[in-house]
Amino acid sequence: MIVLTNLRINATLSAAALGLAATGCGGAQLEELQGDPPSVKAHTVPVSRRTHPAVDGCQRFVAAMRRGDVAAAWGQLSGDTRAALVKRAQLAGLKGQDLLLLKKLPRATDKGTALDNAAAFDPVAVFALEDLRTLQLVQTAPDDRNIAQDLEIGDSAGHKRRVAMRFEGYAWTLHDPSLGGL
Repeated sequence: MIVLTNLRINATLSAAALGLAATGCGGAQLEELQGDPPSVKAHTVPVSRRTHPAVDGCQRFVAAMRRGDVAAAWGQLSGDTRAALVKRAQLAGLKGQDLLLLKKLPRATDKGTALDNAAAFDPVAVFALEDLRTLQLVQTAPDDRNIAQDLEIGDSAGHKRRVAMRFEGYAWTLHDPSLGGL
């Protein structure tokens, strides 16, 4: 005979709820292995559908800017890139994230640093491409100090450019402290 106390019932229900939540959260799926039985197909992803995390980082930046989520887009920029934006924002008494929102880059002039004299700044056009269609890993120069990966990105009009990605914290981030030369 099994006797369950209220404490054991609560612990069992909590563990079951946690298990259900963990399995249904849509986390990273395992890759299919040769010889896997058909029953695991629902829980695996074919190797051919795998996306490199650096590509995912670039896509996340573009998606965040498209939906107007400046905080998420800010998080997809490298520390050096964010520092460059903060430095430019300080010219007009703003925060770095404000430049992504306002889409303007302040410039130092003879008469001060008014936001009126700011250059137009499209973060997606500067750091990626507006109509992102293709992303491909390309040969990257070795870097002893950073984990880096360059991407060649393209849009539907056939324009291509190379962007630098850096692994910082626990994510791949866009790295362009020159702010596209602006």
